Amino acid sequence: MTEKRETREIKFRLRLDNKIVGYEKWYSGERAEVTPDTPGDLYWRAKPVWLYSTDGKRWTPNIIFHNQKDPCTNRPDKNGAEIYEGDIIAPAFDRPWNYEVYWDDRDSSWRMRIWGEMQYDKTTALMFAERGAVFGNIYENPELIA
Repeated sequence: MTEKRETREIKFRLRLDNKIVGYEKWYSGERAEVTPDTPGDLYWRAKPVWLYSTDGKRWTPNIIFHNQKDPCTNRPDKNGAEIYEGDIIAPAFDRPWNYEVYWDDRDSSWRMRIWGEMQYDKTTALMFAERGAVFGNIYENPELIA
């Protein structure tokens, strides 16, 4: 019998300065029973390891050189694309501004900062990001929030 655990995926977008170079995720391994007659006596079928990918599809333990990490929110936009810290979201409704996704340490939550015509730090819950679409990030597309 294999042990199953539902956990949040730990995943990062990797950058070398302001250029996205790949992705990193934690694989927590796989445990299985030694024999059916020894329930609870488990061994590692696959050990825990960090995995890397240049395209987010094929994963390998080969490290990708990077100097910055953007955490994944574990939430998709309206098109199913993963949302990372620093992403720029176009709202699903008609608004003249864009949102930047960021982590707020004060209340330990993901937030969105409004940019564009309204230049202030009003925040809104990240759940609204699921109604919009990621169309850039503040590192590779700073002009989108200017």
